[in-house]
Amino acid sequence: MNATSLSETSSVRAQRSSAPSLPRLLDLLLPVSVALWALGVSQTHITRLGPYGLPPELPALFYAGVVLLVISASAELARPEPTPWRMALHATALVVMLFGTAPLVYAAGRYEWLYKTIGVVQYVNAHGVLNPHIDIYQNWPGFFALTAWFDKVAGLSSALAYGKWAQLAFELAAIPLLYLIYTALGLGPRQRWLAIMLYSASNWVGQDYFSPQALGTVLVLGVTAITLRWLYAGSEWTLLPERAAGRLRRPRDEATPGPAAPVRTDLPRVSMVIVTVLLTFFVLTFTHELSPYILAGQLACLAAFRLIRPRWLPLAMLAIALAFFIPHYHYVASHYAVFSIGNLLHNAFPPSFSAGQVAPAQQFVQRASEALAAFIWVLSALGAWLSRRSKVLVLTLVLLAYSPFGVLAISDYGHEGILRVYLFSLPWAAALASMAIAPVARAIRTSSTADSAADTPADTEEDTQDGQGSSRQRSRPAASALRVLRIPLALGIALTLFFPAFFGDDSYNVMPPQEVATMTAFWRHATPGLVWLPIDNAPVADTARYYLFTLSPIFGQGGFLGAKPATAGVANLLAATARARTTPEQEAYVLVTSNMYAYNASDGVTTPHSFATLISSLGHSRSWRLIVRTRHVAIYQLRR
Repeated sequence: MNATSLSETSSVRAQRSSAPSLPRLLDLLLPVSVALWALGVSQTHITRLGPYGLPPELPALFYAGVVLLVISASAELARPEPTPWRMALHATALVVMLFGTAPLVYAAGRYEWLYKTIGVVQYVNAHGVLNPHIDIYQNWPGFFALTAWFDKVAGLSSALAYGKWAQLAFELAAIPLLYLIYTALGLGPRQRWLAIMLYSASNWVGQDYFSPQALGTVLVLGVTAITLRWLYAGSEWTLLPERAAGRLRRPRDEATPGPAAPVRTDLPRVSMVIVTVLLTFFVLTFTHELSPYILAGQLACLAAFRLIRPRWLPLAMLAIALAFFIPHYHYVASHYAVFSIGNLLHNAFPPSFSAGQVAPAQQFVQRASEALAAFIWVLSALGAWLSRRSKVLVLTLVLLAYSPFGVLAISDYGHEGILRVYLFSLPWAAALASMAIAPVARAIRTSSTADSAADTPADTEEDTQDGQGSSRQRSRPAASALRVLRIPLALGIALTLFFPAFFGDDSYNVMPPQEVATMTAFWRHATPGLVWLPIDNAPVADTARYYLFTLSPIFGQGGFLGAKPATAGVANLLAATARARTTPEQEAYVLVTSNMYAYNASDGVTTPHSFATLISSLGHSRSWRLIVRTRHVAIYQLRR
């Protein structure tokens, strides 16, 4: 044995002797990171949030826990074979840190629109049926009926008891579905777990609150997971017959142990899968308005390229969606623009383009959210290019990631449209981004393996094995070091942008519990009528009587005054208009909350002088009397 062989043998023995202690040391990082996060949350006491929301109020221990989690996850992903259960714990811990912080820190749920959905649930609980003439929510009853049933079974009087935990629950539910999807697509273990963590770290839009959209997102992922696992031509578990899968089936990764799975062609199992997909899609159809059409469009793109079978499946989905929509068309068309062609540019711009004179802090929050979306989309485009030789996988992900952009040209979602596109694009963009961050490393090859390695798909592991799995080809050290650094860097950038994008608006998104309690009592006992809101940002309509009140904003787009400044006589003008709009049996109110002040200070709906003039005018007007006065709420009632 020469000196070189002896040195290599000693090195291998040293690595083997140190191997047991290294995993034990790394395994300590995850529990320590969770402990630091929990300690940081326990030390966070919110009395009043500044213009940058929650991030400045979180202690250093909190951020130390997040950083340590990224380091721990990156170390696990840097292993030749990341352990599934360890990565599952890391992905779960990240979701808990990001989406469990708010319900732990805040006594009441975030977002004023949360309380509107609770009101619909309360209506179902009180009446046992829905009334499609009231609003758009009651025309798509799936989420509300399910939640009302849950409240009955659980013996809860209101969804307020658990509504603030919805984001955490929906994000946790997405993890196993994403794992099934990425496995069916053929992503390597490293890429699949990295994509899951990127998805969580980039989902800043906030559409996962207690809402039909959140349940719809989970159902979309469920339908897609079933379809890609058993009806996708690129999956080794496909039930498609050989003639349907054909050349599209991906070559099996030689590094994967065990025999290749056979292609099953039994018609009963195919039929069972199709029936399950269509039944789940049917539930999605009456749960959310937009999700069924985007999903059907995504799967139609796959069917057009023969990536899924049967190719008529998206047409069947569209038929189900239209069968439900047609009876509701009259109501929707009378309240919304159903097919508004030509709004591409208007829909493509984010909400910041429609804002007024926003504060510098709000500009920072908006830029952070836009930068995060751009970061993921740019990485996804880079991943598609770098992995372009894996044609089936890349084509599938590109179609799924970018087909939702088509909704911008045919809908009238306004500046919210691009947010919907990002939400539906994110699972697939995250997968493409993971292929850019953790691509297949080009191993040092001998001439005998060069030809076979050229056919290796881009989604295989970076360290390939021979047919017996007994030896590994080693990547260049520089490339390996770069790969190790890319993962924490990408996660770090995403999380750095996530915190201001997701928590930066909490100065007005967080509802004080005293404000919620006061407003709930008002909606339960007040005489129905017209309610003037200086700015539409308050926990309104969270009871079964929500439909009895007509809410009318005063300032802002669509408001009574719009962009006009308030004058000293504005209270009398509101009173005269209220008398004209209401009957003698109805009442009229002006409702002012602390969140309206915070929202106006951040987004500049009107000038501070106009807001102050309105309050002063109400206080001096004989047409209005103050009936409720708390720290967070003031309610004026019209004198008859």
